[in-house]
Amino acid sequence: MGFLSPLTALIAAAIAVPALVALYFLKLRRREVVVPSTLLWRKAVQDMQVNAPFQKLRRNLLLLLQLLILGALLVAMARPAIDAAAAPGQRVVILMDHSASMNATDGEPTRLDEARRRAQAIVDSLDGAAAMVVSFAEQARVVEQFTSDRSRLREAVARVEATDQRARLIPALQLIEPYAAEAAADDDAALMVYVVTDGRVHRPASSPPLSLQGARIRYVAVGSDDAAAVDNVGIVAFSARRSFDEPEQVRVLARVANYGPRELTTDLTLRVDGSARRVEALRLAPADEAGPGTETVQFAFTSEDAALVEISHDHRDQLAADDTARLMLAPARRLRVLLVPKGNSFLERVIDSVGVRELVTMSPDRFEQQSAASLRRGGWQDTSAEAGGYDAIVFDRYSPDDVPPVDSLYCGAAPPMDRLTLRPARDDDPAAQAVLDWQRGHSVMRHVALDHVVLRRPGRLAVPRDGRILATAQTGPVIAEVQRDGVRHIVASFDVMESNWPLYVSFPVFMSNVVQVLGLGALADEAALAYRTGQTVALPVPVAGDALRYEGPATLAVRPSGAGAVVEPLPRVGLYRARGGEVEPPYDRLAVNLLNAVESDIRPVAELDVASGGTGQATAARDDSPVRREVWPWFAAAALAVLMLEWLVYTRRMHV
Repeated sequence: MGFLSPLTALIAAAIAVPALVALYFLKLRRREVVVPSTLLWRKAVQDMQVNAPFQKLRRNLLLLLQLLILGALLVAMARPAIDAAAAPGQRVVILMDHSASMNATDGEPTRLDEARRRAQAIVDSLDGAAAMVVSFAEQARVVEQFTSDRSRLREAVARVEATDQRARLIPALQLIEPYAAEAAADDDAALMVYVVTDGRVHRPASSPPLSLQGARIRYVAVGSDDAAAVDNVGIVAFSARRSFDEPEQVRVLARVANYGPRELTTDLTLRVDGSARRVEALRLAPADEAGPGTETVQFAFTSEDAALVEISHDHRDQLAADDTARLMLAPARRLRVLLVPKGNSFLERVIDSVGVRELVTMSPDRFEQQSAASLRRGGWQDTSAEAGGYDAIVFDRYSPDDVPPVDSLYCGAAPPMDRLTLRPARDDDPAAQAVLDWQRGHSVMRHVALDHVVLRRPGRLAVPRDGRILATAQTGPVIAEVQRDGVRHIVASFDVMESNWPLYVSFPVFMSNVVQVLGLGALADEAALAYRTGQTVALPVPVAGDALRYEGPATLAVRPSGAGAVVEPLPRVGLYRARGGEVEPPYDRLAVNLLNAVESDIRPVAELDVASGGTGQATAARDDSPVRREVWPWFAAAALAVLMLEWLVYTRRMHV
């Protein structure tokens, strides 16, 4: 308990207490009377002795009661206040961060354990107010709805489990936003929100400040507030890529960051299927205001088979989740491409130059014969198996009668699909057209420049709603992507020989992208599969019932979705293995990593950037102080009760 106005009470006490005691020292002024005997006046003589100045006070119940009354009034004047989580009638929300950085061991023993203790202290000081417990990491979840039952709230706080996901405060604020709006609409006290976190909250750079109108936000910081006491080295980037020309050659890239205040040296080890392949000594600069000290490392090795690739450092720090990163390397694969041209063989030379394993050229008539024969036997899959299997098909100025179930590219033609139409150029269309815009971020258009490309009467594509336009000329879309039943089709409305595109280097780059994207599918961008915590994973694996699951640091449920499966958001880093089903590599194991610079940066955060109330942008500073609730009425009531007791004692003495 503290006092809000202690000086006022001290001044009043310095005046009132001596005055009250002085009343019992004062000698009463009495009239002298002559009496024949003092036998009956002994009591009066004793009373005169009592009123003698400087005489020692005798025990007096009335004086004691009056001092108690005065003391209670003086304490009430000092405005005593106790610690509480909220004002009377106010509702409280406790937001608990259980992301990866909350597993740092600068707490007791971890930051999450410290957060639980802080939250328990808030619950213990509620004083009858209703509270709700919400946990947040990648997503927010209500652990306990509004209740004034402290035991239920304490149990809810204890149920918040550790994860290795990133901390996203926006979903948590959106979850409690209706309660804040309700409190503001009813003119009640603002909703009190305690954010128990270390402040390492993810927010995209382009997003507005975090906000929650109609609420008071308090940042309850956990973890060390001394940056010099923080020590963490994290792997924040990790990838692997096979050479397209020589798929057995694997190149691994990793970036390591030092978030501690001291320069250090650590060994970075690369392992393939548990066997150490290479060790690299790293010297990492200390972190400063500009950011952490970082180093990028590149490894190379040879492997034709599927393998587990791991990279780890040996520095003992305060966060273990980012000390190791792992990925599943897919087996080396050279693509087998089928070309069905109608005319010149220019595309044959281009495709052959991008490094495919085998390029098979087939005339349209032969293609239709094999297609018809395969359909009579039950489907295109028979034809693919009979021909050894094709990873991709390229149709040059030719459209098949039936859409093949193989990823395909169409140049100057379009597959026979519903709502996908290739409309020829009209007479009033410009004969030569420039490409106005293209999707530079799409994997097919990566590193492709179309600034100087001119197309002769390209026509235009009518693309279905679920399609994606990749390039647009003056009269409409000229390149698009359409997916049907998991099969991708890239469609170009124009004949490449009726353009100047083959004169520029961007055309072979485009063809290389197409062959890789269509032939390798999910492995087009990288030769390996790795996932991050919090990610929901879609896998091209068959699921029969609910038998399939992945076991590792946690047990992951798998549910069917279309022709594949979906795995729930990944909670912890580590290696997960498929159980209860037959899954082919590389999907038989899931490599899950943190790879998040925000979570790896466990340095203390002084302010949490939020906006609350009606003030717009604001910051919630580190604040461990609870609400100060005044309790002076209690002391005023106690003074009144003692006053009644003093009056009873006084009247009883007067009657005697």
